[in-house]
Amino acid sequence: MFRPAAGLIAAATTGLALVLVPVTATAAPDGSNVVINEVYGGGGNSGSVYSHDFVELYNPTDRDIDLSGWAIDQRSAADNRGTLHTITEGVIPAGGYFLIQGAAGNNATGELPTPDSVGTFNYSGTNAISELFDATGTAVDLVGWGSATRFETAPAQSTTNATSTARINDGVDTDNNALDFARSTPTPQNSGMAGEPTDPTEPGETEDPTVTIAEIQGTGDVTPYAGQQVTTEGVVTAVYDEGGRNGIIIQTPGTGGVEKQVGDASDAIFVYLGSRGEFPEIGDSLIVTGQAEEYYNVTQLNRPTITLPDTAFAPVVPTEIEQLPAGDEAREPYEHMLVLPTGAHTVTNNYSLNTYGEIGLAPGTTAHRQPTDLYAPDTDPASAVQQLAAEQLAELVLLDDGRTRNYMTGDQNTPLPYVAVDGAPHMSIRTGAAVDFQHPVTVDFSHNYWRFQPTTPITGHNSAAELPITWEDTRTAEIGAMDTVAGDYSIASFNVLNYFTSLGKDEAGCRAYTDMYGNPVATNYCDVRGAYSESAFQDQQTKIVAAINALDVDVLGLEEIENTYALTGDIERRDEALSLLVDALNADAGFERWAYVTSPAQVGTDEDVIRVGFIYNPATVETVGESRIFDDARFTGTARQPLAQEFQPVGGGQSFVAVVNHFKSKGSVAMGDSDQGDGQGNNATVRANQSQALIEHLGDQADWVELPTFILGDINAYSRETAISVLENAGYTNIAAQYDPEHTTYQFSGLLGSLDHALGNAAAMELVEDARIWNINADEPIIYEYSRRLYNVVDFHEDNYFRSSDHDPVKVGFHLTTTQEPEEPVEPEEPVEPEEPKQNGRPAHSSENGRPAHSSFHNNGRR
Repeated sequence: MFRPAAGLIAAATTGLALVLVPVTATAAPDGSNVVINEVYGGGGNSGSVYSHDFVELYNPTDRDIDLSGWAIDQRSAADNRGTLHTITEGVIPAGGYFLIQGAAGNNATGELPTPDSVGTFNYSGTNAISELFDATGTAVDLVGWGSATRFETAPAQSTTNATSTARINDGVDTDNNALDFARSTPTPQNSGMAGEPTDPTEPGETEDPTVTIAEIQGTGDVTPYAGQQVTTEGVVTAVYDEGGRNGIIIQTPGTGGVEKQVGDASDAIFVYLGSRGEFPEIGDSLIVTGQAEEYYNVTQLNRPTITLPDTAFAPVVPTEIEQLPAGDEAREPYEHMLVLPTGAHTVTNNYSLNTYGEIGLAPGTTAHRQPTDLYAPDTDPASAVQQLAAEQLAELVLLDDGRTRNYMTGDQNTPLPYVAVDGAPHMSIRTGAAVDFQHPVTVDFSHNYWRFQPTTPITGHNSAAELPITWEDTRTAEIGAMDTVAGDYSIASFNVLNYFTSLGKDEAGCRAYTDMYGNPVATNYCDVRGAYSESAFQDQQTKIVAAINALDVDVLGLEEIENTYALTGDIERRDEALSLLVDALNADAGFERWAYVTSPAQVGTDEDVIRVGFIYNPATVETVGESRIFDDARFTGTARQPLAQEFQPVGGGQSFVAVVNHFKSKGSVAMGDSDQGDGQGNNATVRANQSQALIEHLGDQADWVELPTFILGDINAYSRETAISVLENAGYTNIAAQYDPEHTTYQFSGLLGSLDHALGNAAAMELVEDARIWNINADEPIIYEYSRRLYNVVDFHEDNYFRSSDHDPVKVGFHLTTTQEPEEPVEPEEPVEPEEPKQNGRPAHSSENGRPAHSSFHNNGRR
């Protein structure tokens, strides 16, 4: 998988070759002296061909040469002295070889031909330097390979225990190790194996084969010219002159415009230029001589010499494709080809956008769905769930940025591509958004994925018109979306992303994740799991408060809120974070919009530092009795104990029960319950047992058995997984799956699905009128999250509810029988606001867009 490193090409007059200037010329390009012909350093190593290292010399002259007193200097790739071997006596015949045996390895593999001289040198099997001196001590020849720090012009390829570095043409030396040597099967030859004198100036003897790019690419996985010098012609279709790729793509003149078929060869190839010069321009015609090789399964030309032709070649035409065909076999013919996708594409992954500038695309009009959100778990490859997973993987393609830099660690001063243009924030690119291509791209394969690369590197400095794609703004559909959920009353679940009012800075020994300026932002594996600093907490709370107030429900179950009791051991402080959140919410609303359900007298065993909780609208509903924690060994130490509460309309009426949950995640393995390969990830049985425990505890509440009951929360199981099936088999209906099947609550690894659920028993379902998942978080790039503020030079933070968490809220609307109208909330005396009309028998708290007005929060909500 290909991700190389930096530039070549010097300016040239038409028709002149562009060649690399040698650093040191130590050999005799005119064929007048002995040269190093082959070096093998894998002798006796694991996988070796021969049991000893060797150096083979070649005499290209027409006379025998006495080598007495000559020496081979074995050196490491770092140019440290190894063993200097002096030849005591021996003659290398005209046009012949001379074999010097080195040290033996631990494995008695093949025996060398009878050596002409025996030494003890011991080369690396991969990277090293070998230098030849004559009897006067004058350096006669030098070869460096792999990561060698000394060489003629450029190092030759690295080797393996099964390969040597050998001259492509015996005795032919151009003072460029990269052009003269190739990785090869070892072929040691001694002085008794006479060859023919070589005249390097004789026409045809040293010419590289001239072939088409399609011939270099071949129709298999590996170029048929691997390790060979070849010459080909092409038109430049892409230039990657910064950002780490450091090369160009050339395509055979006059090609393109016709879709490729399985078994065809690609007409384009990557040319790696390294870091030694300037770059050509897109559209330039080039003649390239270079070494054909496979670099992480991608064919390329390395260490090139480039010539400009006398006349320009025929131009290349982009091939229009609806989508890149699915599967490696169908995509291989498009490797590096210039294409213009014309069909529908949808964003299905934006998680790596903030690091490597990558966007995952699914063909068609929908993002990829978690297979177990649609189909029952199964290990059978022929099952629907496994078939869908295989299809999604085969059709996925990443849109890249033409660079290899990491914007979060190594290249933070470069604005992120796509979400920034002209150095400033641009439109969010959300999963589920439709994508159109406005410019051609090239097809690439690297780091296990097929990719579309722009034809030049893209960063946040580019304009919108220069981007390869345009995309749909899907945020607008979510503004005010919660006002459309039908029902006189509503209940919801929301995972609030480790909302901790205790800060990491106050925990002894707590480390922090820092922004690009070194300022601490979020905690780094501490007991406190949220914000490290006060400013980061305010960023987080701003978003959480905005989301909850806009969600506008009567009862809200919360997950991942701080359990101060577990942090401090002080049970009186168990509700502290919940209380402070309610203070911040009410300050933003401007009146007592929220209250919280207090902890019961009997709490859970060995509680986690995060907990579940309830807040509610005291103007519309009231609690009935004490809340109840379902303490059970199936939760203790692996998850959060469920919290249950009975509610009724203010003043009396039909009551209902709500239970908020947060089951064991798919992350770390609990109780040995590892991934079984059925699509559920880790801990599927643990979660199923937690569902069973929940049902049993609800059955034990004798006074609640007949009541409408809602099960809420982050179950950490997708809609068709076993933990959900256990609840459904007990008579509970997955409400959002019935009323809002197209929306999901979570994004993971380029797949969308619902981990967060609201389920109702039969009595509850008689009351339910509507449900909606509010996609304000999971579809968003992580750059908008408080914990990623200023990891890049562009500040993407927004004081709104988008990316307030990594989970999306689930809201259910329903009706109840009441005995009296709910009381109006008490408005503050100052300022006096005009009373808004009631909607559906309850107060309306929205501004003109259906969203509450939000204050800055920077001076409230903290004690």
